[in-house]
Amino acid sequence: MKHFLLVVLALACGAVLIMGNLYWLNRTGQTTEDPKVESKPVSAVAPKDTEEKEEKKEEKDLTANWPEEARELYKKRVEDEEAFKITIIGSLALGASEGGWAPQLKEALLSAYGDSIEVKIDEWDTTSVEFVNSSDVEDALEGSPDLVLWEPFTLVDNSNGVGPVQNHDSILIFDRKLHEVNEEATLILQPPHPIEDATYYPLNVDELKTFAKEEGFTYLDHWSEWPDDGSLADYLIDSQDTPNAKGYTLWKDYLNEYFIED
Repeated sequence: MKHFLLVVLALACGAVLIMGNLYWLNRTGQTTEDPKVESKPVSAVAPKDTEEKEEKKEEKDLTANWPEEARELYKKRVEDEEAFKITIIGSLALGASEGGWAPQLKEALLSAYGDSIEVKIDEWDTTSVEFVNSSDVEDALEGSPDLVLWEPFTLVDNSNGVGPVQNHDSILIFDRKLHEVNEEATLILQPPHPIEDATYYPLNVDELKTFAKEEGFTYLDHWSEWPDDGSLADYLIDSQDTPNAKGYTLWKDYLNEYFIED
């Protein structure tokens, strides 16, 4: 009988211990969650409006320096998912076939603007009068460009007896024909490169600048970037008909800053 009571007592004690352990686990289980499942601190959760602000960073307006009408037309073309067409025309000083400033500028424009623009380069060894009175004009206006950057053969004209008045008349004729194919187009003028020991040519360029201002054309005066300390020859080929590689880079850098706002 005594042994029986001891067995019953042992079982009762065991039961009490088991129940007590289960009770303790039940009490402490509420504060011992899986460490892998933790709530993030409030400060770690980014508000939705903050995320949207980060995603909607304001894009720089690359066309900030352009004439206003060209800027507006560019925006319109982008909205309509159409390419804005730029045509670069002028004399052999463009260096179209030898890595001159024109192909360098084209590459920079395409890199900056991507598919939103198209760039065409046309160069001729001709005078302004011959240009506007030949089929070269139709070739230049092919595709109805939205913006034309023109170096209007001022140096070639000077070398071939074509005076500023005839040069300016040719510009007006071209501008009229440009707006016949695209009434929203913009014409931008620029001089050719400077040369050494010239007498009348710089005067012709000054008259071109004055003419552009009087007629309301945008005029890109890159002459301000060329050296005037006797080192100009370092930027030109021997005949001075075109710049050399160094001169092309100088000219291109000036136009880059205008057409692609940093």
